Amino acid sequence: MRVLVTGATGFVGSHVARLLVRHGHEVHALVREGEAEDRLAEERLGVEGEKVARIRGDLLEPASWSAAIDAGGFDACVHLGWYANPKDYLSARVNVDLLNASAALGARLVDAGCRRIVMAGTCFEYDVSFGFLSESTPAGPRHLYSACKRSLFEIMSHLVSSTPTSFAWTRLFFLYGPHESRGRLVPAVVDALLAGEQARVTTGEQFRDFMHVADAAAAIVHVLEHDELVGPVNIASGRPVRVREVVETIAGILDAKDRVAWGAVQARPNDPGFVCADVSKLAASGFRAQHDLESGLRDTIAWSKAQRASALRATQE
Repeated sequence: MRVLVTGATGFVGSHVARLLVRHGHEVHALVREGEAEDRLAEERLGVEGEKVARIRGDLLEPASWSAAIDAGGFDACVHLGWYANPKDYLSARVNVDLLNASAALGARLVDAGCRRIVMAGTCFEYDVSFGFLSESTPAGPRHLYSACKRSLFEIMSHLVSSTPTSFAWTRLFFLYGPHESRGRLVPAVVDALLAGEQARVTTGEQFRDFMHVADAAAAIVHVLEHDELVGPVNIASGRPVRVREVVETIAGILDAKDRVAWGAVQARPNDPGFVCADVSKLAASGFRAQHDLESGLRDTIAWSKAQRASALRATQE
C-alpha cells in the first residue's frame, strides 16, 4: 500500500514507519522543514528510514499538505503526529489546534479516497476508575490532551460513516523503549543509573500497563493491515505491573538497586492507582507481542548504553 505517516520522526512513528517499509509498503512521511530526523534515521534500529519519502509540510498548516493529499493517491494513512512534551502535553493549548488540524487531515483523506485510516488515541480517554479498560469502557478524559483525542475519535467516526473508508483508533497505553523522551520514567531511571547517580522516584505503588515501543509499532501496523479491525483498539500488554517492579527490574539489570531513592519524588496529585488494558480485541485478531517486561527493558538499556558510547566517541573525535 501507499501509506502516509504523520509523526514519523517521533518516538512511536519512527518505529512504525520503518516497520511499514519492512512489510513492503511505500511510505511517505509528513515532516516539517528543519525537523530533527535522528529517530527515523538511526541505522542501529534499521536502515529502512532511508526509504521513507518525505513530504515537507506542517500538520498545523493545512495549506502546506493539502495538495499532496489530493495528488498523492494514498491507500492508507497512519496519523501519529501530536505534541508530546512530557512537561506540559496534558494541558497545552496546542492540543486544540492539533484536534482541528487532524480533523481537517482526516476529512481531506476521506475526500481523496483513502480507504484505510488509523489514528492514535490514548488510554486517558477512558474513565480509568473502571479497572481493566476495554474499548467499551465509558469515556472520562481528565485533561485537555485526552479530551481532544476523544473528540477527534468522535469526529472521525462520523466522517467515515457511509464512505468506503475504514477507520481504526489505536488507544496507546504506557510505552517505553529506544528514543523515548528522556524525562519519562524508564529513560530517566536508566540514564541516572548508567551515569552512576541516584534514580529519584516515587514509592512506585501505581499499577500501569507497559509495552515496548517495537511491540506497539507492530500492533499499529497489524491494525492497519487488518481491515476488519475498526473503531477503537487498545494497544497494550494487558498485564498490570507496579511501577516499583519496573524500576527494580532496571536497577537489577544494572546491578544498582542501592542507588534507587524511593519516595524522593512525590506522586502527582490524583494520580490513578490502576491503569491497565483489556486487550481481548487485539489478541482475538491474532496479534502477539514479542517482549515481556524484562526482555523489553534489557533491549532498552542496551540501546541506551550504545547511545552513550556513541556520544562519548563523538566528543573524542
